[in-house]
Amino acid sequence: MLSLPDLIVPRLPRRPYCSDNVKRGLIIRPPEQALERSYLQLNPPILWHWFVFDIDEPMAALAWEKANLAPPNWIAVNPANTHAHLGYLLEVPVITAPEARDKPLRYAAAIEAAFRLALGADPRYTGFIAKNPLSLAWKTWFLHAEPYTLDYLAEWVTLSRTPSPSVVPSGLWRNVQLFDSIRQWAYSLVRVYQDTGAAMELWFRAVQREAEMVNQRFETPLMLPEVRATAKSVAKWTWQRFSAEGFSRIQQARARRRWAQVREPSQEQSQPWLGLGISRRTYFNWKKAGLLPGCYDA
Repeated sequence: MLSLPDLIVPRLPRRPYCSDNVKRGLIIRPPEQALERSYLQLNPPILWHWFVFDIDEPMAALAWEKANLAPPNWIAVNPANTHAHLGYLLEVPVITAPEARDKPLRYAAAIEAAFRLALGADPRYTGFIAKNPLSLAWKTWFLHAEPYTLDYLAEWVTLSRTPSPSVVPSGLWRNVQLFDSIRQWAYSLVRVYQDTGAAMELWFRAVQREAEMVNQRFETPLMLPEVRATAKSVAKWTWQRFSAEGFSRIQQARARRRWAQVREPSQEQSQPWLGLGISRRTYFNWKKAGLLPGCYDA
């Protein structure tokens, strides 16, 4: 069986941020030194191995059980007030870089938001620095030795495609909004910089400034190293790979898919249960159970 260090150590950033007192600031150290600190950066830039939730309530270690959620891999509890961080390890890390697939990021953001809501976790917590579950400063429980798939975690909560307008953007939703904002900005301007003969470094600085401006609009901004890593990735990808023609083809393909979905009749319109001689309710019960014609296992 895997131990807690087996889950933590191989997934650390190459030089993680860490601290013994986050109010006094963060430092960068090699992993073997960072692991000695009370607070630790678990996720590398633009790569999320962990969902970490900050619960500032007494007996926070039981929040997952009260919410009827899957047990976290670990719980790090402050013995002084019993507040805690809960960590869930993802089987496949979520990539927030522009070359990554868009749907997994949004799917992960929706799951993370639903878990945060169910746990009553702090929406202002960015997840950048966590209580180090290997530090003796905390009382740590190691509950689950295997990583979770996103699909499995999604079964425990009700998902929303986008957060409610009344909800403060938090966690991965901030990454999604930052990513969407700066890539759309970059798509519209990268050719201007290239056509005027600007150096790539000038473009990188411009994207970074835009990312930092977007980040300041959040009630609780993301950590600057995370923002700069995302900006660097967007700047590099758009400079090397983006073209107006390619983007136009992507937009056209998306529009065709949307129109195809609109033209395709819904089941309520086609009423397939009539052709089978059964009621609407029976049709959906059979469909859920896999008993419709053509749905039998081979």
